[in-house]
Amino acid sequence: MSPSPYYHLFDSRGTPVSLGKKVGSGGEGDVYEIAPHRRDVLAKIYHKPLSAERQEKLRVMVSGCNDELKEFAAWPLDLLHNGKNGPVCGFVMPRITDCEPIHRVYGPSHRKESFPNADWKFLVRTAKNLAAAFYIIHKYGYVVGDVNEGNILVTKKACVRLIDCDSFQVQAQNRTYFCEVGVAQFTPPELQKSKDFRMLRTPNHDTFGLAILIFLLLFMGRHPFSGVYRGNDDMPIERAIAEHRFAFGRSAAQKAMASPPNSVGLSVVPGEIASLFEQAFTESGIQSWGRPSANDWWTLLDALEKRLKKCPAESMHTYYSGLATCPWCGLEDSSGILLFLSADTISRIDIASEWQKVLAIKSPGPLPEISPRKYRCMPAPFSPEIARAVKRGKIRQAALVLLLMISGILVPALLALGRDPTYPEVGLSLLPAGIAGLLLVLPGRDKAERKQRKKAFEDARYSWQLWEKKWKAEAGDAEFITQLGALSHAKQRYETIEQEYRTALSALQHTSKERQQKKFLENCHIDACSSPRLTENRRAALRSFGIETVADIDLHRIMSIPGFDATLANELVNWRKQQESRFVFDEEKRTSASDIQGLIHTFQPKIRPAEREILTGIERLYAIQQKILKNRAKFQPVIEKSARDLAQARANLAAVMLGGKWF
Repeated sequence: MSPSPYYHLFDSRGTPVSLGKKVGSGGEGDVYEIAPHRRDVLAKIYHKPLSAERQEKLRVMVSGCNDELKEFAAWPLDLLHNGKNGPVCGFVMPRITDCEPIHRVYGPSHRKESFPNADWKFLVRTAKNLAAAFYIIHKYGYVVGDVNEGNILVTKKACVRLIDCDSFQVQAQNRTYFCEVGVAQFTPPELQKSKDFRMLRTPNHDTFGLAILIFLLLFMGRHPFSGVYRGNDDMPIERAIAEHRFAFGRSAAQKAMASPPNSVGLSVVPGEIASLFEQAFTESGIQSWGRPSANDWWTLLDALEKRLKKCPAESMHTYYSGLATCPWCGLEDSSGILLFLSADTISRIDIASEWQKVLAIKSPGPLPEISPRKYRCMPAPFSPEIARAVKRGKIRQAALVLLLMISGILVPALLALGRDPTYPEVGLSLLPAGIAGLLLVLPGRDKAERKQRKKAFEDARYSWQLWEKKWKAEAGDAEFITQLGALSHAKQRYETIEQEYRTALSALQHTSKERQQKKFLENCHIDACSSPRLTENRRAALRSFGIETVADIDLHRIMSIPGFDATLANELVNWRKQQESRFVFDEEKRTSASDIQGLIHTFQPKIRPAEREILTGIERLYAIQQKILKNRAKFQPVIEKSARDLAQARANLAAVMLGGKWF
């Protein structure tokens, strides 16, 4: 397609310029290839004649072009004139290829299409490179002004390119060329009520939009000001921005806000980055240079990228190493949403091989039997004096027992013969018991020895009871048996899901129409809806609540989003029905690689928890086995000593007791 015949294009040197095919179109102009054989640049031609001010702004930008700006932006390289030395009607800019708009990076549905190999590290790197791009723009005194997701592109290597640079704010020779456009959901609070944008903007205004984009990248497309509002009135994103209602911030509850369902909080990033978000989105940011600069963001994001680690259960999950567990595993399990694509097969572990690892971890077996009764100990010897006292003590104990037995026999016998308890002979029959009581009261020299040995026995018995309890709890095999059972159940679940997958795979032929329709709906994004009521603000709210495609549209889900009434919800449901009516079944594409991939993506969220349970469970089983063996080696000498000490204390005590026994 050729440009308007009224254009006779010349560059700044007066050289004629020929245009090739049109490769893009926007509100202000069209973009063309430059013929012939200019593959590195493109031409933008405006629809309407430019004012003298706009022409002068482009001249200033061309004169300020340098290699750093060209690296990050589609910067004007040269002017295009309508006629030789005529008015400026366009400009030449670098050609940017193999890029996608940034919203196709941070939205999970878009990302799985456009960046199937992207993990969270890719998102962190994209955020870092975005900060670098803003740093370069600000370094040379320019202000982006119209920060939004539509004028930022991302390459497959996470490089960032800024487009629509002719809208930037430019200052030169004490004159300001304003950026006269803006998007509400990226506009800072202090500019939200502006009727137009013909005002002096600062890098501090830019860094609000930059912080929004970085948040969208790191938090799976969640807008920081789109949350659950606890009030009764409507809370659109632009109002939430104006009122500093940061839905993920420390003061969110005080401002009647909460983060949307199935989202992660600021805890997934280091505290320093969380503080930057708080600084960017709270009241203090309004002050001049109150928000983190692009360089501040780059420095901390670069540090974060170096502190990422891979999830042991899912290779496509990378996360901040300061966290104890992978946040993406938990979010995928709770939401049922696959955040990152992984392998093209349903099973990424060889269950038979993994189970061999389980079998190779031998059970510690039952506890070795350790008991004080297994030890035969000789009592500690007495000194000659104590030995005589103990001997006399035993005689005294024997006499005491004998006397008690005599009284125990005589008294019942006399009473049985009908003797009155007041008879003298009954009283005499109690005399042996009285003598026994006297013997019991009168101290013997063996009493101290017996008391000492009794205390030693009780101390040894108490110590043994404590050690025996610890021995059974920490060196027994009960925990190992429990974990092995849990692994067996996880294996069964894994095999059940695998069987379900194989069954579903064989059933693909019978469900081809439904699958084609689902894929058709998933490829139709909400951006395509032309409803005038579906503003950019509301589209962002839909994405924040996980509604990215026609397939996601559900009346109840939409009604739960702040700012969506029944009329708009029904309008979206009807739009879904319209899209469904456009679907045409293709008989020749009953089963394709993409169908199988779609089936994999359906089953991956189901099988991942079982996979993680098996992989982490094997590690836990081995750790338990090693802990038990270590505890046995550590505690067994102590336990055996405690048992011997109790056996010895028992033998020592028995030596001072009548009959050689304590109990």
